[in-house]
Amino acid sequence: MPRFHRNENPVIIAGAGPCGLVAALTLEKAGIPYVIYERTTTEKLCSNAGSGIDMAPTAIKILDDYLGLAGKNWMAPYEIMYISDMKGKQIALWDMPSLKLKKDSERLSFGTANRARLQHNLLDALNLKDVNGDIKNDDDRLICSTSVVGYQNLDGLVRVELNDGTKVDALALLACDGIHSAIRKHMHKDVDDSLNYCGQECWWGKTTVKPGSELSEELKRLPSTSMVAIGTNEMPGAFFSDEVAPNEHAWGYVLANKTPPNANATNDLTRRGGSVLTTEEKKREIDEVIADRSKVLQLMLQEPSADEITRAGFFDRKNLDLSYINGRVALLGDAAHPQSPMMGQGANMAIADGYVAASRLLAALKGTNDSTVEQALLDYDCKLRRKENNIVIKKARKYGNWAASKTRFRCFCMKMMCKYMPPSMLVTEMMSGDKSNKKFVHAMRKDLQLEVM
Repeated sequence: MPRFHRNENPVIIAGAGPCGLVAALTLEKAGIPYVIYERTTTEKLCSNAGSGIDMAPTAIKILDDYLGLAGKNWMAPYEIMYISDMKGKQIALWDMPSLKLKKDSERLSFGTANRARLQHNLLDALNLKDVNGDIKNDDDRLICSTSVVGYQNLDGLVRVELNDGTKVDALALLACDGIHSAIRKHMHKDVDDSLNYCGQECWWGKTTVKPGSELSEELKRLPSTSMVAIGTNEMPGAFFSDEVAPNEHAWGYVLANKTPPNANATNDLTRRGGSVLTTEEKKREIDEVIADRSKVLQLMLQEPSADEITRAGFFDRKNLDLSYINGRVALLGDAAHPQSPMMGQGANMAIADGYVAASRLLAALKGTNDSTVEQALLDYDCKLRRKENNIVIKKARKYGNWAASKTRFRCFCMKMMCKYMPPSMLVTEMMSGDKSNKKFVHAMRKDLQLEVM
């Protein structure tokens, strides 16, 4: 693998989540110098708080085929999806590997990944872990406990300001620092860029299934470890659970809530803005709510301790038309287009962003086309991509309103759709956001004369 010289100005990446690490790995493979600044510590960077990520075909192709993670077991493929009501009565079974999108002759890959496990795989690929499997704290490509707070575009570079007041010159700045991005705040400091509350709140966490436990026996009775529970007006909400590693389930329970919670309730980055429950809150908010739900749902949410569960609201942005680019600075992932997870596309879009932005940038830096750094980043922020991003964000709002609804009509419609509509039609709609990712990646690879797969 080509290496770079220490005296070269690097590309600075703010944030070591999946988006930032994908961008870094793309640059690493081409020998482009980079430094990742990550606000959390090395000890907490990959903390497993139970955050599950739906993986769609384009992101899987990027990670497996373009970045070399194939065979690393970073993802659990979907097999059978068990759809039930809140009492556990079966509504439908979806055979996920056999599903095809409309007008697509190939079977598509779907799966779920634990966020922490994916980060570990990307860090392994970057050789940023030592022989004991710990994240290196002496490698100058990853600087933890440090964040980017501002920048200044200069002639031929961008001067990046860190939280300790240090200023570092860079070839470009890729902001992968999430929905509460300090770089976005700096970029759009003169306009209204407030968050938009989507109307739903979620409890999410992880549950370890102990062999021989009551939960283990309940799960054996089900035809799948991937579960969706559809609510009714009397038992509202939506429940999702997937086995992201052997005997480890990542789950989420979504309910409508008109009162906006604090959008950044905690500084604990492993909670991604959500707050940790107290024992009293868990009893009041979860144990009482699920008391009349199915046995497997009750056990899944009762097994974890309160501090293993996060409560978070769903937010996106009110203004969807602000630029992702300012000179040599680009917003990626949730820093650019945060969205409700109800379309399952947030992480997939972020992975596509990291790969496309870094690929266009490295082509300009290596001189393999006639693009400047500024133009390469403008090509990343194309009008079609922005338009399609906004469509997905608005669809995610709509699905959130329907999935967590307390109204009899909407709950009935959700149940009937899952029961009677062909799964391929529903998955086609859910994967409509991934079509944007596919076109986004295809256009970049065509422009840069890379092999189109």
